[in-house]
Amino acid sequence: MPEPAAPGLREQKKARTRAAIAAAAAVLFARDGYPAVTMAQIAAQAGVADQTLYNYFPTKESLVFDRSADLGPSLAAALTGRPAGTGLADAFAAWLDHFLLGDAARRSVANAGGMPRLVARSDSLRRALLDLAHQSATALAGELARADGLSGPAALAIADGMLAVFGRAVEQLGEAADEAALPVLRRQVAAAIDALRPLTDAPRR
Repeated sequence: MPEPAAPGLREQKKARTRAAIAAAAAVLFARDGYPAVTMAQIAAQAGVADQTLYNYFPTKESLVFDRSADLGPSLAAALTGRPAGTGLADAFAAWLDHFLLGDAARRSVANAGGMPRLVARSDSLRRALLDLAHQSATALAGELARADGLSGPAALAIADGMLAVFGRAVEQLGEAADEAALPVLRRQVAAAIDALRPLTDAPRR
């Protein structure tokens, strides 16, 4: 099978611009607090025109949740592509460790401008996280129903439970004082995932 084509120069430039804007926003959010920062300030910090900023990030919230487009697809791929004999709960735990609780967690507790820290300090961002989790759960339920032969209600219950665990983990990570709090957070997340097992770990068809 041929190797996937490398991104073209245009795509590489767009990716660098997007990353630079997100990094500039994180610096400002950490320094001044999310509510005080304006989109114009972010554009100036990143060295781009206001319209360029809006082309990449249409709202200030989208700068906080800049990985939101990866959330649903990556979780769906981890669950529907899991090896035979692996339960949904174990596949979810592995994905959550990779996406949020592994090296990403250590970076998060040190980054005052990162998504978990900002969510923990903003009611509006908590609501946005809930909306994101709801949308992701709805899409995930459809994938689980197709891949595992689950009924619609069962698939939605599983997806809702998993995204609820994800949302709570984000909030608790944002409230963690330092890395010393991470083992406790991981144990709490593991207990929450165990509570889902009776629902998730029916034999795969």
